[in-house]
Parts: sequence; structure tokens; C-alpha cells
Amino acid sequence: MPTDSAAPPRNASAVSYEFGPFRLDAATRALYRGDAFIPLTPKAAETLLALVEDAGRVVTKEQLLERVWPGVVVEEGGIANNISALRKILDGAFGGDGPIATVARRGYRFTAEVRAHAGEAPARAAAAPAPSALPAAPAATVSDTYLVCDFDNRTGDPIFDGTLREALALHLAQSPHVEVLTERRVHSVLGLMGRQGERVLGDVAMEVCIRANAAAAITGTIFALGDEYVIGLQAVDPNDGAVRVTEQARARGRNEVLSALDHAAIGLRTKLGESTVSVQRFGRFIDEVATTSLEALKAYTMGREQWLLHGEAAAKPHQLRAIELDPEFASAYSALALACNNMGQTLEAHRYMQKAYDLRERVAEHERLRLEATYHSLITGDLFKGLDPHRLWVRMRPKDYTAIGNLGNSYASLGQWDKALECAQRSEEGDSTNVSTSNLAIALMAVGRASDARAVLERGFAQGYDTFYLHLDAYQEAFLRGDAETMRRHVAAVAGRGGEEDYLIAAEADTAAFHGQYARARDLTHRAIDSARRADSAEMAATWAAQGALREVEVGEREQALSGATFALETAPGRIVRGMVAYVYARAGDAERALRVGEALAREFPQDTIANRYWLPCMHAAIAMRAGDWKAAIDALETGAAAELGLTVPFEGGFMYPAFLRGQALLAAGRPEAAAREFMKIVERPGLIKNFVLFPLAHLGAARGLADAGRAAEAGAMQASFARMWSASDVTPAQAAGQL
Repeated sequence: MPTDSAAPPRNASAVSYEFGPFRLDAATRALYRGDAFIPLTPKAAETLLALVEDAGRVVTKEQLLERVWPGVVVEEGGIANNISALRKILDGAFGGDGPIATVARRGYRFTAEVRAHAGEAPARAAAAPAPSALPAAPAATVSDTYLVCDFDNRTGDPIFDGTLREALALHLAQSPHVEVLTERRVHSVLGLMGRQGERVLGDVAMEVCIRANAAAAITGTIFALGDEYVIGLQAVDPNDGAVRVTEQARARGRNEVLSALDHAAIGLRTKLGESTVSVQRFGRFIDEVATTSLEALKAYTMGREQWLLHGEAAAKPHQLRAIELDPEFASAYSALALACNNMGQTLEAHRYMQKAYDLRERVAEHERLRLEATYHSLITGDLFKGLDPHRLWVRMRPKDYTAIGNLGNSYASLGQWDKALECAQRSEEGDSTNVSTSNLAIALMAVGRASDARAVLERGFAQGYDTFYLHLDAYQEAFLRGDAETMRRHVAAVAGRGGEEDYLIAAEADTAAFHGQYARARDLTHRAIDSARRADSAEMAATWAAQGALREVEVGEREQALSGATFALETAPGRIVRGMVAYVYARAGDAERALRVGEALAREFPQDTIANRYWLPCMHAAIAMRAGDWKAAIDALETGAAAELGLTVPFEGGFMYPAFLRGQALLAAGRPEAAAREFMKIVERPGLIKNFVLFPLAHLGAARGLADAGRAAEAGAMQASFARMWSASDVTPAQAAGQL
């Protein structure tokens, strides 16, 4: 392992890096040995730069895939080929095993001493712009955007209200030449018009179409003619009201209406200019991509409407009704999974998502990609594998803002915040909703732009958004600027809302612990647990107990921590809870129970990124630290580097435990400068860690590291900041310092 000076952090201003007899130009990726230029393929050069920039640290295979092949699905063999080519060039100059070490099942580490040189880059070496997080759409795909309006229902049967619009949108969305304005986008535009909740017909439809820059409005009518139903479709120019094309179909009875609508939609697509080949390839009927049941589709549609207006809790009963009416309705299972997951009901979410995934052949192609991406996010937990279908989905549907937002969520979970922000901004600009507003606010706070996050949240509330997670985001933004009154207002806004208020009560508990007020934090934690249990949300009750145990163990309250962890495990042993509990047991010195929980978690969820690359490395590091094996602790935490800045689901911030533990281990190992850098990762990211207790404790750790390194003034500033945060503490600084 190189010394501290031999393992510089990535240097954004570096022009070149030297190692042994070699020099690598950072901008041009040109490699030299002395004055001799050594040719490399572009991918090999990018691989070398990635390793050199993080010399001394493990660069995971996933990080290399993301860095060297952004937005492209590539087998791991591509990495191995690049490493082999680099070793052939470099190894002879270093002897032994060469400067690139393989770290089993993790990735690679550059072991040679690296010297970074900053300065003015020559004009020819201007750095290329960073690759976009969003993959480019296929050049051959050109689509017009259409608004699908509510149908003018003249039958008197309410079963057709909303349902036919949903069915037509599902059919048209299959076409690569048709971009359908999503319900979320329509809802957003209606909000801006002050007409939220109104049916999209007539003049309202034309205004929505113009505001959303849609090419045409697809209007529909249905009326009864004896025993038959007649369905009419029109594409209307919103600028002058001219009818561009029309199509009609008849249904012999109520049960044939959806089939007739499919035929009318196919005729409409052809008249709008789509080729017969395309229509045949991307024209599966509604019973193949959704449901055969009008009643199930009606329930699903009502669930979507309630979600847009009132959030997940209001939508859930309707989606439950949809799958009761049609047990093979894949999209309804998926909607249920996402609603449950957003409410923290992860075990239930996993059950519904597995069912949706099993039925993925019963959806359109773009929907199948969404299901696959969500399946990896929720079921396998493999966030890296989930990136591929997300990217393909965005490439196929570049104006699908749900796809873009979900891709951003994946980047956020991995702590790739620049990419998460790019996706969140694009999603919110194109399709503002409760969810997109929340995602953008979280990303903005994470990158240090809290004032921009505040503006986004205020705009969302002005549009009528009222979901609990927006109130939670606003609470945390107010916390960052010390606005206690606004914090109380957002807590009050969700008070009494079962299954939701516990999030804000738990946030208050975090705030109390942040200021060292542990007696109050315990009381609030118990209140959050009780609220979750009253709402039949055992998982969230367990989560709040586990989170409380995390706080307790960091100030040496061993018995409180063990009690809370055990309660959480017995209440609802989901994988998120088990990850936290395994860490708490290890941190409290109960290695046997920690390993028992951790090994079961790894065995049952071998692909889960957060479990295997975050909580379990932290558990192993904590066990090693208890044994005084600082090197083993530091080595264990290298696996956590890939996700250490990510969201710690289901929370809307990052705990940053790998950096915190690494700082403690480096302190104990006599490497104060390196330790201070790790603690400063936390200190410099208040908008990511928000009100979690590791933020003040990181100030204490940084103070000690800086003091040991002889940097007294900086150490004093860190100590003073900690003292201000804990001025009303009922926990002594000695208790906190005892863990360092």
C-alpha cells in the first residue's frame, strides 16, 4: 500500500501524472516513457487514467465500466483485455508484479507512487467535456409528440371515463414514431393552468397541447348505436383546430370495446404516416400489453389519477383492486410495487415487483425495459446491472421523463451526483410531478445547491403538491439553513397522516441526535415507531428502530443500540434493516451476532449493491477495528468506495459510513492527514448527509486528525463547529470522542 503522499485524491486540475519512467497526459490520454510516445487504444488509455487518478485505492469493475464505456452494455472481458494490454507495457519497468494489482472479486488497484502535476494545459490538450449521463437516442428514430385526450363519453356508462384514454395511450406508446405526453406531464400543465383535476377535452385540451408543444391532440368519442358501440378518433391541430386525420371502429358489445379501440388506433397511426411494417411490429393489442378487463383498467386508471393528485397511499387501494380483477395485470403490479417502495413498505414492494417481472412478456417493449430496471433496483438490488435497462429505456424513449428520472435515481443510489442531477433536471423540466420535484431537490442539496432546492420545492408546493416526501425534503432544506419554524411547519403538515407522519417524526429524532439531545431523540424514535405500527407498517417501525440504534452506538450507548437493533430484527427483518443491524452488532462488539446476520444477508442477496458494497463492508470494518486490525478495516472499506456517497435507502440522504469508519481506522493507524481527508468528505457535504449525527461527529474526527497532523488552527475551527452543534447536548463530548 502506498504512503499517503503516494495516493493523492483525484486531482481535477492535474495536467499530467508521473509514475516510474512514465508520464500520462490527463487531457489527451497520451502516454510517454521519457520522451517516447507509447500508443494506446482510447479505451486502454481511459482505463489507465481511471486507475492512476485513484492510485492506491480499488477501482471497481463497475466504476471502470461506467467510466470507460458510459451508456454502453459491455462484458467484463473488455476490462480484462485493457488491463492485459496495459500490463504488457508497464510491468517491465517496475519488476515484480507490476503497478496494476488485481483485487479479487472487486477490481484493480494502481500500486505505484504517482505524482500529479498541475499547470496550464497546452491548447492542443483541451479537455473533452464530461460524457452526458443521458444516452443518445438512435438517429433513425424520429417521433412526434401527441396529447391523448379524455374521450367524449356519450354512452352514459362511467366505465369508459378515463379508461379509454389510458388504453389508447398504452397502445400508442408502443410506436417508436409516436411520443405520448405522459399523465404526469399533462397533470403538471393543468396545474400551471390552474385547472388541475379537470378533464382534458375541448379548449382545455387545445391549451394543454400548445403549452406542451405537442404536434396534435388525439381526441376520441364513444357512443352506443343499438347493441354496438362506435368509437371515433381524430388528430386535431391545436393551433387552428383543423382535423388532420380521422379513424372509426365498431364494437359488438361492451367486451369488444378495447379490441375495437386497438383497430382504430392502428388505422390512425397509419394515416399519421407510420409504415405498415412499424405498425405490425409495434402494434400489440391492449389485451397483450395490459389487460382484457375494462374494470381492471378502470381501477388502474383511477389509481394513476389518485397518485398524481394525492400520492401513493391514495393510489394503492385502486391498484389492489386492479390486480384483484385481473391477476395477470403486470403494470398494476408494478404500480403497486413502486407505491409500496416509496412508502417504505419494501417487503410488499418486492412481492409485487417479482410478480410484475414474471409477467414482463405481457407489456410493451419500453415497459419491459422499465420492469427489468426496476426489478434490479428492488429485487436483486444490483444497482449497476439496473443501469443497462435504464439506459436502453432512455435511448428508446428520449422524451420519457419517467425513464430519465428513474435513471437519475440509480445514479443517486450510487452517489454519482452530477449524473443524478442532470437526469433530475431533465425529468423535472419535461414532466414536473411530486416525484420529479423531490428527486431534483435531493440532487441539488447533495451537490451543495440548497438554495436552488428550496426554489424547486416552493414551486412544487405552489403547484399543489403535498406528498409527505416533499415535506420531508423541505424539512431537511430548512434544517440546512437553521429555520426551525419552517421545519415545524412541515412536520405539522403531515401530522396524523398514517403511514407518512412517521418519516417526519423520525427526521425530528435525527435532528435531536444531531445536536446531541439523545433523550429527546429516543422519545421521538419511539413515537415514529408507534406511528408506523398504527399504520400497519412494521418495516418502517423496524427501520426507525435500526436507525436509532445507529445513532446510539456512535456515542457508546451499547445497551441502547443492541436493544434497538434486536427489536428491529424481530419486527421486520428486511434486507435494509438487516444491513443496519449487522453493522450495529459489529460496532457494539457482538461480532458473532453481526456475522450471523451479515452472512445470511450476503447469502440471500448476493447481488445487492447496498448490502454487499456498503453495510457488509462497514460491518467487517467495525469487527476489524474492535480487534485493533486497522489495515483489515481499511481494506474492507475499499469495497464501500463505489457507493459511499449514495443514498442510504429508504432515506433521502447519505449516511457516509464508509468514509467515517475509514477516517477512524486511519486515525488509529497513525495516518492523521489521510484520516482528516476522510472526515472532511462528510464535513464538506452537509446537503448530502443533512441532519444525521455523523456530520457533527465528523467535525470531531477531523479536529483530532488535523491536531495530530500539527494543523492546530484548522483543528480548532473544527472543534469549535462541533461545540456549537452540541451546545445543548445531553451526551458528553467525551462519549462521542470515545468512539474515535
